[in-house]
This record gives sequence, structure tokens and C-alpha cells, in this order.
Amino acid sequence: MKHPPQSNRWFLDIVLEHETTVLRLLDGLRTATARGLRALREDLAAHTATPRFTEPGERARRLRDRLAQVHYDLLLRGDTITIATHDPTDRFDFADQVLAAFARFRTDRPPAEPPAPSPEPPTVMSLDTLEAGVLDLVAELHPAVFADLAAFRTANPALIDERLTRIDRELRFYLGYLRFIAPLREAGLPFCRPEVSTTEKGMLARDAFDLALAAALTRTGGHVVGNDIELRDGERILLVSGPNQGGKTTLARTFGQLHHLAALGCPVPGRQARLFLPDRILTHYPRTETGRTGKLEEELLRMRRILDQATPDSVIVLNEIFTSTTTEDARALSTAVLTTLSRLDAPCLWVSFLDELSRLDPKAVSVVSTVTDDGARTYKLLRRAADGHAHALAIAEKHGLTYARLTARISR
Repeated sequence: MKHPPQSNRWFLDIVLEHETTVLRLLDGLRTATARGLRALREDLAAHTATPRFTEPGERARRLRDRLAQVHYDLLLRGDTITIATHDPTDRFDFADQVLAAFARFRTDRPPAEPPAPSPEPPTVMSLDTLEAGVLDLVAELHPAVFADLAAFRTANPALIDERLTRIDRELRFYLGYLRFIAPLREAGLPFCRPEVSTTEKGMLARDAFDLALAAALTRTGGHVVGNDIELRDGERILLVSGPNQGGKTTLARTFGQLHHLAALGCPVPGRQARLFLPDRILTHYPRTETGRTGKLEEELLRMRRILDQATPDSVIVLNEIFTSTTTEDARALSTAVLTTLSRLDAPCLWVSFLDELSRLDPKAVSVVSTVTDDGARTYKLLRRAADGHAHALAIAEKHGLTYARLTARISR
């Protein structure tokens, strides 16, 4: 609202609406049993008892009552409008004349039922020039109440406590998240409340899956494959290898999502989960080249920033780093990174085409994406030693060099 008297009047309604809404929230939490909601109820009860909350509402009601007593006469002569102080002795009522003029058209039928109120809030309309001019004249006739109205607006620039604003955002997020996963639950996908720890860095997730992929597959009727992820005592690094398009990157996303959602207090995708609560989650995924630096240089700089920021309480996700250089250089660089990560002792999932990395450090464990005998991807990733066979089989299948296809050609 650009017209000050109208804007100030709407602000008065906002103050009263805010007060009513907070008190209704407090009342709605009376029967809450969850620990977090009980704590919110206690905080709200304390907040609503403070003068910061009660005084604006009380003053707003007094101003509203004073504004309700503002009466004036509107005199129209030609194209001239005059605003005059209301004369209480004047019994003239134009509405009476209108009703009298149309009395012969009235019937004895009872009035129709009033329409049900719309669930939508009323549209806020700005005043046109004529209406604004009339309101300005009314304000001149009643300067005290309109001055107090403007002063009230000025005195309450930060009406809503920032903690309430944060609660509003958080509740919207959590309720939105529950709405988002509802169709996945209806489709039979499992979600659980994870066990969490700030000290135990081992993890376990049963039938875990990537939320974004699951949402897309559920919409199209596709099948979602869950996987088990585990870091046992002393293990810190999951080295994921296997053929392309076998679910390795999906597992990396799932690993990051599990820790992020658990830290937010959300149900996580999976049948069971026991997770570490990190101080941050750092990720390295391939990016499109910008042209300002070479791809290898860009990867090295990003890796350096990750290692500079990481602490022993961080979670790290690395996906196919150092693929732009030779295998020899990638092996040397990856070995150096692996040594640093092992010394850091932070939980990490690392997707790499260098499956031998899993044999270079006792804190590393191998996870392999599997294929069927004919090379089809199963999207199941199993905790087992990497031998390169699945990757080799996929390449052989691509070029028609599997045993079955070779023997078929020879027999012809």
C-alpha cells in the first residue's frame, strides 16, 4: 500500500492477525506429545507472555476502537467534494430514501442464505486518487487518531520475532518434505527415523535409495532398487567401482542425502539407518569446463578447497575425480588424496574407476556395481573385493567380445 493512512490501517490489521495466529498456534500445541513440539509450546507460552508480544496487540485494539468512532459527512455538489465533521443531530439517512423508493418491489420472501465465505483471503485493493483524497481530508478532520496510527506503525518496525520467522520456515520445510515423500511411501518405498550419533563414525543403511531418482521412477511406474551401505569399525572410505551406468553415482547421491536429511531430523530413504551427524558435507562432482582453466587444474583446485575445509567430523563425497588425465597420473593423484583422507579420518564415499584404491588403505572398503551374465546392469552394489571383471565384461559386451558372442560367431 502506497497511501500512508491506508497502509497504516492495514498494518493495524496485520498486528491483530499476527497476535491471533500465534495464540492459535499455541492453543493447537496444547495436546502435542513430541519432545520438539512440547519445547516449541513452552517457548511460545513464554514469548506470548512478554510485553513485546502483548503491548502491540493491546494498543492496536485501542486504535481500532478509536477509528471505529470516526464519522464524517460527505457532501457532493457538482464536481466538488466536501468532507465535514459528522453532525449527530442530523437524522437524514440516504439509505432510508433508497429503501423507501424501492419498497414496492420488495416481497415477503425470507432473505437468501448468505454465501459461504471464500477460503481465499480478500484481495487488497489500493485506493484510487479520488478515494485517497477523501481519506486525506478525513485524516485532517481527525488528526489525533491518524497521527497515533502513524506513530504506532513507526514504533513497531520489527513486529515478528525472528525466532517465529525461523519456526515458520522450518515447519513449512518439514511439512513440505512429508508431502514430497508421501507418494513414495504409498508406492511401498521404505522410510525410517535414523539412529544418529555425533561420535560414532560407522554407518549402516538398509535398502537405501536416491530420493530424486525414486520420485521420478515412481511417477512413471519404474522400479526403484535399494542398496545396503555400511562402514564398520575403523572403516572410513567406501571405494565404489564397476561399469558405467551401473548405479555408482546414484549411490554417491544416496550417501550424501542420508547424512544431510538425518542432520535435518527428517525420515531418511531406507528400511534402517544408523548415521553420523557431520559438521558439513563436502562434495566433488564433475563440472562443465569454464574455459578459464583446464579440467585437471579445476579438479585439483576444488579438491584442495575440500581438503582445506574438511575436518574429522565432515562427510565427503567424491565422484569420478581425475578422469581428465592419464591413468598413471590419476593413480598417483588419487593415492595422495586417499592418504590424506585416511589421515583425516572423515567418513567418505568415493566413486572411482581405479578399483585398486580399495586395497591401498586399511580404512578403505570396496563396493562394486554388479551386472548379469549378459552384461545387463542390476543397479545393485555389493560390498566385495573389486576385481575389474564386471567392468571388463561390460566393455566386452559393448564390443561383441564376450565368450557367448565370440563362440556364436565362430560356430557360424
